[in-house]
Amino acid sequence: MHELKAATEARLRELAASNQRRHRLPSLVVAVSKGGQLVDSVALGHADLNGPIPAGTDVQYRIGSITKTLTAVAVMQLVSDGRLQLSDTLGSLWPDAPHGQLTVGALMRHSAGLQREPIGHIWETLEAPSYEELAATAEEARKLFPPDTWWHYSNLGFALLGGLVAHLSGASWESQVKQRILLPLQMARTTLTPEPPAAQGYSVLPYSDQVTPEVPIDIRGLAPAGQLWSTAEDLARWVSFLLRGHPDVLSVEMLELMRLPKNMLDLQQWTAGYGTGLMLLRGRTGIAVGHTGGIQGFLAAAFGSVASGTEVVILTNTTSGPLVTGMAVEILDLIAEDLADRSIWIPAEAPPADVEPILGSWWSEWSEWTFRWRDGELQSSPVSSPAGTGPERYRRLSSDLFVTVEGPERGEELQVIRDADGSVVKLYRSTYLFTRLPESASPDSQR
Repeated sequence: MHELKAATEARLRELAASNQRRHRLPSLVVAVSKGGQLVDSVALGHADLNGPIPAGTDVQYRIGSITKTLTAVAVMQLVSDGRLQLSDTLGSLWPDAPHGQLTVGALMRHSAGLQREPIGHIWETLEAPSYEELAATAEEARKLFPPDTWWHYSNLGFALLGGLVAHLSGASWESQVKQRILLPLQMARTTLTPEPPAAQGYSVLPYSDQVTPEVPIDIRGLAPAGQLWSTAEDLARWVSFLLRGHPDVLSVEMLELMRLPKNMLDLQQWTAGYGTGLMLLRGRTGIAVGHTGGIQGFLAAAFGSVASGTEVVILTNTTSGPLVTGMAVEILDLIAEDLADRSIWIPAEAPPADVEPILGSWWSEWSEWTFRWRDGELQSSPVSSPAGTGPERYRRLSSDLFVTVEGPERGEELQVIRDADGSVVKLYRSTYLFTRLPESASPDSQR
């Protein structure tokens, strides 16, 4: 059971209360969790002022563009199924698709150069096109830049990805998300339309403390970019999945690929980037992955820390207000130490007999390395590594051949060389020579 220290709980409440007052939020829900299990939450104000309905972790709020992360996972499921590759063009998979020359990967990374919104002025008229209308007019949308030149956010691009999911699966985007994502993850309170208790969206007037209800909009063909409603409890499970994977949804290896940085949003400070369907934020304690959401009457954020394994969800029912990205990073930094792994070390079984001779000190290019057996696997790291630097981890391919699965040399091989009596005499890591004593690798030194 994870618990926050009293001082951290107090600071979390102070942060929530100050943001609710300063930004005049009708309601605010902040939930922190680890492994998808809520550790603490703060619920302030009213989700609906008529009733009234108090804010809470099981009250639905509209989550806007956090929906894109579910669409991205639905696409990656098709990749995992062998139905497509990210390098495939839209047209090669979906005949007569608009902008068929654009690749799936570029659309997922918002680097296809496609304009932000569909043709028309839907955010003024509040009348969104159907799937068929959107597909019929999408070819008229401008391409602002050559693909993979600049990052440019595109709701239209994710609407097209939703159409691709529907085309390849033979079912609607909605049914694919429900059957292959929401049901296995037990996210029963994540739906296309609001189900009670649900928040009413508001706008707070700029020159008085009055609020005006926002008109709900069904964004129809744009649904894969921002239609969903959810709760803090469901989103905590979702972010935990983005960090850890689920055997019935998507593997952690595929999610690691989604988390790899592909574009930098903040070109000056490098504090925010984008992977494949996921936003990346850099905080004091590490990188957070997830997404923000904003749609008339609602703001949301759901992020998890890769380093600490903690999650934060922020939901509020206002059109404009706090910078939820900054708030999410601040909270993750706050709770990272408190929710760090406090499990005690216990002795483990001995490594395999043929691995034991590999362990210990090795030298390469006058630098010392340590090879060790930890958590049931072979690991290595330079002796000079800064504190907190993770080791390189290896998976065994055959008796004397390993592959690096984590670290700078991911994918490279580690080869173990033995003499006639089976003693380990040297290693080749990424083809570089490792010896038990410091020595030069030049041929002249070995004569």
